[in-house]
Amino acid sequence: MGDLASWSERRSALRVPVRGVAVFYAEDGAMHGTIENLSSSGALFSVVGVPFEESIDVELKLGDETGWVSAKTVRIERTARRWKIAVQFDRVDPNMRAAIDGAIDHALRAAQRRPILVIDDRPSRRVNLATRLAARGMTPLAPRTPLEAIDLLTRTQLHVNVCLLAPSFGQSVDELRALVSDSFPWVTTAEISDDVELTVDRALEAWSGTDVARIANGIA
Repeated sequence: MGDLASWSERRSALRVPVRGVAVFYAEDGAMHGTIENLSSSGALFSVVGVPFEESIDVELKLGDETGWVSAKTVRIERTARRWKIAVQFDRVDPNMRAAIDGAIDHALRAAQRRPILVIDDRPSRRVNLATRLAARGMTPLAPRTPLEAIDLLTRTQLHVNVCLLAPSFGQSVDELRALVSDSFPWVTTAEISDDVELTVDRALEAWSGTDVARIANGIA
C-alpha cells in the first residue's frame, strides 16, 4: 500500500513535456503562449510577456482537446527572448483534466517505448538500423514518405524527440536537419552513417538527454 501511495504522489507531481497552446485572459486583454510542461497540479508556460494578475484564467489546447484552468502564478523567469511562467492550478475544467491525465499517460508510455524516428532512403540500412534499435530497447519509427514523417512528428502522444537522418526525399542531411529544427525545435537530430552500431549509440545518447528520458529517471 505504501508503494502504491508513493507512486500516486510521484505521478501527481510529475511534470511531463508537452506541446500545446495557452491563452492567458486578463482585464487588459489576452496573451498567447505555449505549454512547456505540465503536471496534475500545475504547468510551465513560455510567453512573450508577463500577466500582471497573480490569479489568471488560461485556455489550454492539448492535441484536439481545449479547456480552461484557473491558476495562480508561482514563479516567473526571464529567458533570452521570452518569459517562463510556472503556475499552480486552482480549478481545472473536467475536459481539460482528462486531457492532462492523458498527456501524462502518453509521456509515461513514451518513456518506456523510447521512440526514435529513422529517415533513410536506403531500405537495407533502414531495416538494419531499426532492428538494432529495437534490440537496444528503442521503438524505431521509419516513415516512407515526407507526409508520414511529419505526421509522426506532430502526434503529440508519441513524444518523438529524436530523429536519425540520412539523405532522403531528395533532401540532404543539412536540409532535413534545418526542416526539422525549424518546425520541431524540441527534436534532437543525429546523422546516420554506414557504421550502424555507432548510429545506434548516437541515438541512445541523444534520447538520454530528452525530457521524456528524464521522466523515466523521475519515476525509477
